[in-house]
Amino acid sequence: MDHPLLAEEGKVIRDPVWGYIHVPDPILALVDTRAFQRLRNITQLGYVHLVYPGARHSRFEHSLGVYHLAKQFLARLLDSDPPLALSDEDVRVFIAATLLHDIGHYPFSHTLEELRPFFIRHEEGARQIIEDQHGEVCQTIADKFQIDPARVANVIDYENSGRAVAPEDLLLANILSSTLDPDKIDYLLRDSMFCGVPFGESVNRDRLIASIKFDPQRKRLAITSKGVSAVEALVFTNYQMYRNVYWHHGVRSASAMFKRAVQEILLHPHNQLDFSDFHRLTESGLIARLQREQERLGLETSAQLLAGTIHRRLYKVGAVIHPSERTQPLMRHLDFLFRHPYKRRAKEIELCQVFGQRLGRPLQGHEILIDIPSFNKTPEVDLRVFYGRTLPADKTDPLTFADPEVSRLRDSLLHNFEDQAKIFRIFCIDDPDLRALVGKEAKQYLS
Repeated sequence: MDHPLLAEEGKVIRDPVWGYIHVPDPILALVDTRAFQRLRNITQLGYVHLVYPGARHSRFEHSLGVYHLAKQFLARLLDSDPPLALSDEDVRVFIAATLLHDIGHYPFSHTLEELRPFFIRHEEGARQIIEDQHGEVCQTIADKFQIDPARVANVIDYENSGRAVAPEDLLLANILSSTLDPDKIDYLLRDSMFCGVPFGESVNRDRLIASIKFDPQRKRLAITSKGVSAVEALVFTNYQMYRNVYWHHGVRSASAMFKRAVQEILLHPHNQLDFSDFHRLTESGLIARLQREQERLGLETSAQLLAGTIHRRLYKVGAVIHPSERTQPLMRHLDFLFRHPYKRRAKEIELCQVFGQRLGRPLQGHEILIDIPSFNKTPEVDLRVFYGRTLPADKTDPLTFADPEVSRLRDSLLHNFEDQAKIFRIFCIDDPDLRALVGKEAKQYLS
């Protein structure tokens, strides 16, 4: 299919990961909206820059990279055997969704999304912006792309239980969000580059793109057998980035401090912040609002926590819950605390009261923080591999990536990810006596 949105023409933007990105007029109109330009001031990795100073890249260039890579994916799929059957309208919907997939993102990466029930998934935030009939994005999609903005929102926010997603939109969503998708490939390679770590360099991006294929039975992305090693490198890069970058203890400390600082404001009975529009703010704009509200309410504790993230005065690791200690009751309780942040806050206050008494000096209730990484993060590889004439004997095409004939990487990485990357920590202020006590006794209060 020859489609103007897939052509390499239009305004040219130089990108450090992909080289020249061509932006035709309809795409440029979306890029020029205020909502998309906001992404220039939303860092891709939140507090990672406190550990890796080069990680100052934004959701803006990441979104451009996803759009660029998605065009290459779509061109491959339309030329696949069998080809992916899409209408002209489907192509326009998909391309718009790839560019706008992060437009509803909160400041500071995914940090605020863990503060339920105050905040929604960023995909739901994207839907609000895209379907706002008085908004610039909605009008641009309707005028320049000649499509229903709701279809674009469906592709991005396809897991929304309150909205019915048509099969044609779900098909496009499965291409944009899956084990192997333009979003994941771009952020892993881009994050690796800007953090200055070598993990992404092992991914053979050309071989990966060349091996893309459409699985007509599952209606999802698949690969040919020539792309297996490239996917293995991508999966291993994902593991390494979580272990060394995304969930680094310094990053998790700052994120825990920020969440608690925001929580103190939102739980105050006289809070006047409208948190429902936080997905429309820049990071500097959000900080300014938080600081004004802290001053108005006299919240010294919240102000200290927020200042610590700004000036890098981070809490220290007091205790680590090791794999051998993760009993089923403990993990169920940690999952409960993750899903109910106000309960986690209550537990933190309880720990401060207990250890304050043990030390013979009062603690205010914020000196100990419990950090629980997302339970649904795991390097699952749900991918089919087509071998064609090179299919191993006694096998039926396609194979799954978990088949021993394909790769044994998945099983070993699943265990390593859970044990070595997904680390549960208890942070506390830099007080040697408190840290020693927390290290010895805090874990017994979590079961």
